[in-house]
Order: sequence, then structure tokens, then C-alpha cells
Amino acid sequence: MIAIPILILVTIGVMSAYSAEISTLLSSWIEGNPRMLVKLEIKLPQMNADRCAVSVKRFPTMYNPTKDGYVELVYIGLHPPGSTVEVKNTLFAYVARYKTDPRTNELAIDYYEPQEYLVFVNCVRGNETAFKWVRIVEVFPRNIIHTESVEVEGYYAGASEATYSRIIESAGSAQNINESSSTPSESNPFSCNLVIVEEGAGYKRGECYTWVKGPVLYSISGLNTSYVLYTYPKKSAVYLEVYGDSEMCVTNCRSEGQVQWQSAGKKLTPSSLTHATAGLSGYYKDTVYFYVRYVYIWGITCDTFTGMCLQDWTLYPTNILNLVRTAEEPSLPYSRYLYIPSSPPNYASTGSTGESQIDFARDGSSETNTPVSGITISFTYANVWTVSLTIHFYKAVREDTQYTTPLVKIYAVRNYWWWYKDNDPRNYEVLVAPR
Repeated sequence: MIAIPILILVTIGVMSAYSAEISTLLSSWIEGNPRMLVKLEIKLPQMNADRCAVSVKRFPTMYNPTKDGYVELVYIGLHPPGSTVEVKNTLFAYVARYKTDPRTNELAIDYYEPQEYLVFVNCVRGNETAFKWVRIVEVFPRNIIHTESVEVEGYYAGASEATYSRIIESAGSAQNINESSSTPSESNPFSCNLVIVEEGAGYKRGECYTWVKGPVLYSISGLNTSYVLYTYPKKSAVYLEVYGDSEMCVTNCRSEGQVQWQSAGKKLTPSSLTHATAGLSGYYKDTVYFYVRYVYIWGITCDTFTGMCLQDWTLYPTNILNLVRTAEEPSLPYSRYLYIPSSPPNYASTGSTGESQIDFARDGSSETNTPVSGITISFTYANVWTVSLTIHFYKAVREDTQYTTPLVKIYAVRNYWWWYKDNDPRNYEVLVAPR
């Protein structure tokens, strides 16, 4: 087991700049506690600003949990515009996926446990924000020392780039914090009423629950189809939207309620249950929804020497707690409609009588930043702020020893054709037709 990393480290060993790191990592493998080093090289934009604050946080994973189960701070610092910031993170090296070496036909390591980082960049000119940026960076470590380049791009256009929270100015216009519901209301299934579960000096943590729109399920006469999530032997997982905001300030810092939300991209969201939707039969289609826990975090960190403060806000999905299609959940907009199948394309596959399960991991882990579907969710934090944000379900797939995709289960009493929508399994939709 140690042979593979030793070969890797010897290869890298010619690079003297890594000598201390290599020695530490090699020792960890020899001692039976294998470690890897993830390096983020964050390239700040060249711009007219005095300085840029960079904050990096890491989300917990199976083999690299955080201390309290929430996103944790890895790095924070000030840098000049145009510079490259190197952030190092040493972690347990769990092999998440193997591949077959085509030269030897033997198994080799494809990647170690992927990590998700939340990167905030906030540049100021004087005491005014000149640029800000927030992104999820998903890293698939291919080596014991893995370097990920992060290009900070885009522009900051103030209000046109962000979704502003509306500050709730009077207690009478919002629920009391102790009365806030953690579940969507019956009148609006797409509401997420945050409840603060922990707070201290300079930070708050809250949570809420909401339905998030997923893919469409299809059926024809002679088939009974359902959408399925698993927790064993691997967890089903999808990718959902994250939002964030940050501010660097010396005086007149924004209040917690003055949030300027920006999409940070997608985050892996695993299932916490094994469950299937109610079966769908006949020539119909219906939309699938995931019941998701969202976490809210606000924090502020100040440097007494410089007088500079950096505060940030995050809304991110943690796990899926339920799965339905609209015809079985009265609070959701009814979407069971007639389905008229098209002629099977030349890449369609054959299906026959009996039970079959179709996953969406044909090409292994594969991702894009393209949404498949989206729904507007109303997030409210008691008497502090409220905002409507579009939560997207993304065209991205994780398939390894830890996670896999949802499945479409088919019970058939007839022969049929099936194919992935647009011949792309990352759409998470299986179309069917008679055969």
C-alpha cells in the first residue's frame, strides 16, 4: 500500500521546494496515517485597489470531517491585487476512486477524497468595495501533493451583480425568532425560515428546510417508474446551489441584515435516506423534488493591529431528507402531465420485462456549471432579513467509492426503449418509448 505514494514522492522529490513537505507526508504514510497536501493557488485580479482580503473555508467530508460539522476556516489574509495567494491544507489521504492503467492493466489511484472549498475575495479602495468574488472550488486530488489553480475573474458592479436581502425593520413584519418554523409553510413550499441554532462572539449558525426542484420522471403504458435515493453501500448525491457574500471594512461595517448575495456555484449534496418516489405509470411525466437542509453562517473577524474587519455570509445545502414527485405531495405545484414519447434515437438502449435500475454515472465523475433546473426560494431570518434566491440543480455527477447518483427504477411488463435526455446522463432524466 505504501509503494504507490513512495513512487509519487520520489518523483516529486527532485523539487527541492517541496522537501520539507515531502518528508512530512512520507512519514505519515510510513506510520500508517497517510496524509495528502492540497494547495490552492489563488490568482487575484490586477486592478485599482489598495488591498484584497482572501478567506478560504473547507466543507466537511466523510474522511476529513471538521471540528463541529460546519464549514471551517482554513486561511485568511491580506494581499495586493495581482498577486498569487498560496493556501495549504494537509488532510487524510483516503482513496476515493481507482482507475485501470491502460499500459499495465492494473489498478492505479485516480483521485483521493475530493474536497470542497469556499473562497471569498474582497478588494477595497480606501474604505469602499472595489471588487468581491465568492466561489466553491471542488478539488479532486490526483497526487499526494495536489495543486489547484483558482483564477479569480469577473467584475464587481454593485447592486447589478448581487441579490440584496431586504432588511425587516419592524418586529411586527416578521415572526419572532423563537416562533420561526424550520419547515416550509403549507401556503409556500418554497420558503426557508431560518432558525439560529448556535451563536457566539462574532458568529451565528442557523438552518432551515425547503423543497428544491429536481429532474423529470417519465413513464409509458406497461412501465412503473420511480426515482430512488440510496445511503448504502454508497450515498446518492446531487449538486445544488450555494450563495455567499463578504465585506472588508474598517468603519461603518454593514449590519448582518445588509447582505448582498452572490451565487457561489454548486456543492455536493448527499442523501440521508434510502427512499423511492411513488411509482409513475402510463403515458405521464412528473417533476421530482428534494427536501433539503440549508445552513446559514454569518461571521466577522477583526485584526486589532490593522483595525481591518472581514465578515462573510454563507447559505449552503448539507443533505437531502426526503424525495417526492409532485403528485404525492399536495403542497408542491402539481406537475403530472401527459407524456408523448418521441421516436427512439440511434443511441437508445433496449429494456425488457422485469425490474431494472438506471444510474447517471456512465462516464464516472463528470461535472459542468450548467443548471438542469431551478426554483426560487424565499429565505427569511426572523426580524433580520428576507431574500428570494434561485436554487439550481446542476448538471454534475460524482461517482466513486463514497458517492453515486440517484437511480431510476423501472418495473416493466413489456419491452421498451430508454435513453438519457440529450444523450447526457448528467441531465438526470431517462426517457422511454414502446418497443
